[in-house]
Amino acid sequence: MGSWRAGAGVRVVVVGAGFAGLLAAYRIAQAGHEVVVLEARDRVGGRVWSQELAPGDLRSVVERGGEFVLDGYDVMRTVVADFGLELADMTMSYYEREPRGAALASHQDMARCAAAVAGAAASAPPGTSLAEVVSRWHGSPAALAAYMSRVEVTNGVDAGVLAATAVTDVTAGFARRPCWRVAGGNQRVAQGLAGRLGTSVWLRSPVRSVEHDHQGVRVLTGDGEVAGDAVIVAVPMAVLRDLPFSPGFPGSCREAWRRAGLAHNAKLHVPLTRPAAASAVQSVPERFWTWTATDASGQVQPVVHAFGGTQAGLAALAVAEGPARWASRVAALRPELSMDLDRALLTTWNDDPWAGESYSALTVEVADGDDELIAAPLGRVHIAGEHTAGAWSGLMEGALRSGLRAAGEVLTTAHRS
Repeated sequence: MGSWRAGAGVRVVVVGAGFAGLLAAYRIAQAGHEVVVLEARDRVGGRVWSQELAPGDLRSVVERGGEFVLDGYDVMRTVVADFGLELADMTMSYYEREPRGAALASHQDMARCAAAVAGAAASAPPGTSLAEVVSRWHGSPAALAAYMSRVEVTNGVDAGVLAATAVTDVTAGFARRPCWRVAGGNQRVAQGLAGRLGTSVWLRSPVRSVEHDHQGVRVLTGDGEVAGDAVIVAVPMAVLRDLPFSPGFPGSCREAWRRAGLAHNAKLHVPLTRPAAASAVQSVPERFWTWTATDASGQVQPVVHAFGGTQAGLAALAVAEGPARWASRVAALRPELSMDLDRALLTTWNDDPWAGESYSALTVEVADGDDELIAAPLGRVHIAGEHTAGAWSGLMEGALRSGLRAAGEVLTTAHRS
């Protein structure tokens, strides 16, 4: 690879203004180099998107994408503190949900089931599906049903294609633990990063292709091209697969990209017309869960939130036709809540041209070593995004960690030149 400009700052082009791309750009700018961030949307944040359900009502801010800040989100906490933001305790627990719509299962039975399945999954041969592992469970059928509903919803794929090892990640716990989100909305993290970068962030600038050689990179957009010394591509895997590179990535990397699983998930937010307590309830047969949670005020938001998953689950909720059917199912699941169903807000990601997926999923197709191949740079081209974050894939924390990694790769190369 040719040397970079000696004795001068380098110019790095970042494709994508989600958490990964923005944090990568910010770290590079902090090191004294020039960055240009190209974002296809008219906003920053990518799949982290905060919006007022009732315009003008700060108490109604909902997360249309990534929501929960969980244990171990160390980079997220650092960035939040650096930008003077705060985390709000949600009071309900992401990890503990009341199962409804099926035979009763206690939290203790579900926790025992989860522990047994995780233990069996840890020793299962590569390529083993979760369905294969749970077929050997001989405990409570109700606990297994509730467990499977939650795991399939979380991962966005059904158990027949979900890798057994997926149930050992950070989101898999069943014991009650606290969870948080950024006060005022998680998108404030992206907005804070973009604010520091200023005019370096170019919105409505979709990238069409990336060219690179020993001298530099050329990133082509609909309006022209942006040249630089290196590029960090921080777009979702579904978008990355279709982005032309010249020269292209090796076949081994492309195959790893192809094997990466794409999760299917959607979110629904329904206004409440009467106050409610913090809660978390799973619809076992319908593959979605719901929650009410406190915000920075310490009061429960006037909103019930819902998250559904798997292609079959979303089809049964008719999300392609709008929010009506799902909202009606939420009302049936939660008769203790009073809702304004006509104002339900639906968000889907798999049909979004700049996402194509809710996040990555660990399926049985994924092979040993794919984590490294997916994140591997090619010359001056570096790859970031939650799908490159290994054990943290699919999470906001993973996106942030991947941005730091990619920035570190670029800065290391720049310092050697």
